[in-house]
Amino acid sequence: MDEKERLFQKLRKQNIRITKQRKAIINVLEDKHLTIQEIHARLKEMGFNNLGTVYNNIDFLLEHKIVTQLFINGKKHYDLTIDDTKHNADSHIHVTCKINNNIIEINHSDIFNLIKQHPIFKDFKIDKLQLLVEGHCEDNNQETCKKDGKCFINTLGKAHS
Repeated sequence: MDEKERLFQKLRKQNIRITKQRKAIINVLEDKHLTIQEIHARLKEMGFNNLGTVYNNIDFLLEHKIVTQLFINGKKHYDLTIDDTKHNADSHIHVTCKINNNIIEINHSDIFNLIKQHPIFKDFKIDKLQLLVEGHCEDNNQETCKKDGKCFINTLGKAHS
């Protein structure tokens, strides 16, 4: 049984309905970081046209920590938090390239532990830790950077995984 089905069963036990729209949003967000407009556009292709329903379901998914919200380049993006056991809604590192708006996740517990164990937080229990790292490659070659798979941030974290 995959993570999504476990989640659906857990929610059903709490008498929470798993609607077709909620399932569709979860499927649309799998392995993606999308704005509400991008989510809505993909849902319209599947026959779900009501933007208000999208907003309501996103609120539900945020409340239940099924998705998390991040601000990248001045826009709200939504990220599914149940598709990877290395992170959840409360522990995320996102890296974005300001040249091509590419977004990746880095999931290294050592980075979170370094921050959580820093002396400044000695008497403070951290419940949520999300980091957004924005930048661009040093050579900043826009033509190379915009080609699929050529963006430097795609290699981040792979050497240390």
